[in-house]
Amino acid sequence: MGEYFIKDKESWNNVITRFENMEIGARECFLKECSLVQDFDMNKFDEIIDSIELDGKFKEFVDFCSKEEIPVTILSEGMDYYIRRILAKHDLSIPYYANKFVLTEDNKIGLEFPYSDSECTRCGCCKRNLLMNMTGDDEIAVLIGDGFSDVCAANYADIVFAKKSLASYCWKNNITYFDYDDFGDVKNKLQKILEKKIIKPRQNARVNRKDVYLRG
Repeated sequence: MGEYFIKDKESWNNVITRFENMEIGARECFLKECSLVQDFDMNKFDEIIDSIELDGKFKEFVDFCSKEEIPVTILSEGMDYYIRRILAKHDLSIPYYANKFVLTEDNKIGLEFPYSDSECTRCGCCKRNLLMNMTGDDEIAVLIGDGFSDVCAANYADIVFAKKSLASYCWKNNITYFDYDDFGDVKNKLQKILEKKIIKPRQNARVNRKDVYLRG
């Protein structure tokens, strides 16, 4: 969005740099970005969203999970508005959690954070909490991600598929993960895991989840 509706690129880059350096949390970063938006055009925003292409293997992956009775949920640090629109465009019905897009009467945009953590401002949508809430004691949590917003949740997942900055984080922090380029890779690896019946919890992830539960 910043590429199209933020004219003050220097201020925008400064906000992003401060976020990447962990000087500010995600919520503050997003709100600062929203404050820099000028001449917002909803029609243009919809055009931008409609031009976004899904991973070519994503539908195949979703169909595979449905067949294997593996629940799929989208956890996003993005906006609910464009996730809903993209899913509708591709006729996909997948539960999702994201930050809430807000448009005021004077055409100003903002965000609300219904899935944030009350004690942590690092993320707007706390993927760790959501992942834990969806994982029962006898269930396996699988995380597929590629960005900074995924690194916390990676510590609590039993199986991690990672690329880009998430892969770098996992490698540096000794978190076992599988590389992937697209969702076809994820589907093929999960299929092999299911066939070999080698699914088992990751001990460190279980310990981390238990620790959070005990701390309330």
